[in-house]
Amino acid sequence: MRPSTLLYFYRRRLRVHAVQELFAGIGIAVAVALVFAALVAEGSVAGSAGEVVHAMVGGATLQLRARDGDGFDERLLTRVEHLAGVKQAAPRLEQSATVIARDGRRTPVNLAGTGSTSPSPAGIGLSKTTADALGIAGSGSQADEVTLSLRGRGYTLKVAGVLGPKAVGALSRALIAVMPLGRVQELAGLHGRITRILVWTEPGREAAVRAELQTLAGGRLTVAPADQDVTLLRQALRPSDLASGLFAAISALLGFLLAFAAMLLTAPERRRAIAELRIAGAKRTAIVKMVLFQALCLGLVASLVGLLAGYALSVGVFHQHSQYLAEAFTLAGGTVVGARPVLVSVIGGVLTTCLASAIPLLDLRSGGARDTVYVQDGVPDNAFGKATQRRLFAISTGLIALASVLFVLAPAAALGATGALALATMLAVPLVFAGVLRATALVAEHHPKLTSVPVALASLKATTLRSLALAATGAVALFGSVALGGSRDSLLRGIEGFSHGYGADANVWVTNPGDNQATDDFSAGRDRARIARLPAVANVRAFQGGFLQLGDRRVWIIARPPGGGREVLKSQIVDGDVTGAIARLGEGGWIAVSQNLAEERHAGVGSTLALPTPTGEKRFGIAATITNLAWGPGAILMDSADYSRDWRVSAPTALGVDLRPGADASQARSAIERVLGPASGLEVSLARTREATIDSLTSEGLSQLGEISTLLVFAAIVAMAAALGSNMWQRRAWLAGLRLSGAKPQRLRRILLIEAALMLGAGCLTGAAVGIYGQDVIDAYLKRVTGFPLAGAITGVRPFEIFMLVLAGALTILIVPGWFAARVSPMLALREE
Repeated sequence: MRPSTLLYFYRRRLRVHAVQELFAGIGIAVAVALVFAALVAEGSVAGSAGEVVHAMVGGATLQLRARDGDGFDERLLTRVEHLAGVKQAAPRLEQSATVIARDGRRTPVNLAGTGSTSPSPAGIGLSKTTADALGIAGSGSQADEVTLSLRGRGYTLKVAGVLGPKAVGALSRALIAVMPLGRVQELAGLHGRITRILVWTEPGREAAVRAELQTLAGGRLTVAPADQDVTLLRQALRPSDLASGLFAAISALLGFLLAFAAMLLTAPERRRAIAELRIAGAKRTAIVKMVLFQALCLGLVASLVGLLAGYALSVGVFHQHSQYLAEAFTLAGGTVVGARPVLVSVIGGVLTTCLASAIPLLDLRSGGARDTVYVQDGVPDNAFGKATQRRLFAISTGLIALASVLFVLAPAAALGATGALALATMLAVPLVFAGVLRATALVAEHHPKLTSVPVALASLKATTLRSLALAATGAVALFGSVALGGSRDSLLRGIEGFSHGYGADANVWVTNPGDNQATDDFSAGRDRARIARLPAVANVRAFQGGFLQLGDRRVWIIARPPGGGREVLKSQIVDGDVTGAIARLGEGGWIAVSQNLAEERHAGVGSTLALPTPTGEKRFGIAATITNLAWGPGAILMDSADYSRDWRVSAPTALGVDLRPGADASQARSAIERVLGPASGLEVSLARTREATIDSLTSEGLSQLGEISTLLVFAAIVAMAAALGSNMWQRRAWLAGLRLSGAKPQRLRRILLIEAALMLGAGCLTGAAVGIYGQDVIDAYLKRVTGFPLAGAITGVRPFEIFMLVLAGALTILIVPGWFAARVSPMLALREE
């Protein structure tokens, strides 16, 4: 067939079967949109942050970096500048801070001190994103005054300027603030200190300069590529990306199965078209070209629509939240679209369309009669015998067994196991559907007044393949919704357990504003003693913490006084004895470390782990392994005495206030706030408030999981409604025949509703049952591979709720097309004759 002939046949098909093509295209577009949105959102955080990092370091290739927030002596800059092969070196002092507007709006920022080391009275410069978050226009009015909360002190500053894209490029999208280096040193109380030196090397001298910097570092500073933060951020995002990626991959798989089921609905009509061409003498190669050409056209158009919808989802619904990483990384907003999401989405959509469209080509096998499709019982191409049902169910059972083996032996192969379960769900539908029809027939026999039920059953039995395609759509939809939704709930409950244990270490917390992880130190001075003298206060303990670069991970260090990490260990321990671990941590020289972090270093309980501290490399015994405490790169729990000694700090990053029995926590918090005074840059919060904030922030980083699982439910409803709508449209002649025999529209609507309920009910029950097992598979993956804290699987009424939501949603959408289908003209039956 020439291209013009192929176009002619497809235009003819669209004129006659436009509605069927539309519904099939909807299923494909839904699948493509899910895949594209998830892939774009997954890569946007690291991609946009990478642009910011490269803008910050400019052309620098290396950096000399401190291992704590107090930095190192700025006089080291002169020695770096005089190294052979160094073209230029620039100092930086970076601190985590909070900027508060006059109206109370606040935002965390990365405060960077650059340029001159002499103190300057100049104000503070804010990126456009920071200014927008504070509602500041940068007009120079009094309203542009802000309060800078830095290391436990508050300073009122004038906004010197708002840095837009023209001035600083990608930096305008990040939450940053800039000031002269000397001014930041003065406000932070770090006179003569810097946190890193950026180094520009001469061509071909980078390796030599790195070696010289290592000598200068003396094992107490970190020498790394200038853009190392990009690598660290990608590692920090990896667990959440793995979780989101698994959810997205499963959603994509399910989405393409939905599209495949939608295409199956067109199989009977396509088989008849092929039979007519064969009877007319068309060659097999010509028919293959025609079918694949039509599939290619439909797949491309539907995929393009899916890309547009997916982009809208990635910008809005699927936009990945990363504020929980702001304390350790300089982040930026923005959506980054690469070639990979486009190619994967389009190729997947087109390939699915071609595979589903190729099923009718089985009639071209040698030895088959050209008019086989016309001599089958019932509606052509709908024969589905009991033997076939049993064989498919046997294959389904085998796939479930295969998934179980993968689940036990290789939790990391969750995608393969889940795919096997999804396919098993579809293959189990024929036997389950037949059982539902038999049970319904028995009910109809015992209730003769249900006159519409036998008609609906007869129609379903005559259109077996269509019915099964619709039932399979419901099965796949429910499987994914139950499995993904249940795993998300399990993960969120696990995070809630961690946040409760973390906040339970004290009744009232005193920290820097927004410092949920307690990593920014401050000078407690006399405030600690004054708080301890309050009548309601039983004890005030100093907690410490920070971030440590361990390989390509920015690990969270939590330092607690003896017994201070008891609640966290109770809920988050993976390997080891809780009582023994608490005792060892109190002795000193021991740590509890995230299991994934320990395994990466081939360490376990009882072995040792070397940590690169500001005073050099120190080895600690591993008392227990824990989850990653919702911090992707991993966490380490240690004793405060070890931290103070090896990090050379005495200042706390948080004060934990224990109250006397019976004391009112809210009144105690108010009393502490009065002790600190209005000029303090510290924040006082109750344990439950801190718990809720941590829970909200850490859960926010995994919000994409909820968005994917929720969107999958809605996508399933739309796909199922589209499939049912297509089925109704294709059966207008049959409905017209019933109208011609005297059936009223309300009776036809009742028959259509019963059919839809039976088809989707059988599929949804199958999907919900297998989905409960699928949740266990996904939970094992999340716990083993990502290291996130997970609660035990609690099924409860969740599958039933999703079952009712999806079924009711699809049937509700069908009210409109069902109303029109039931009012079809009886004359259509005569025309079909």
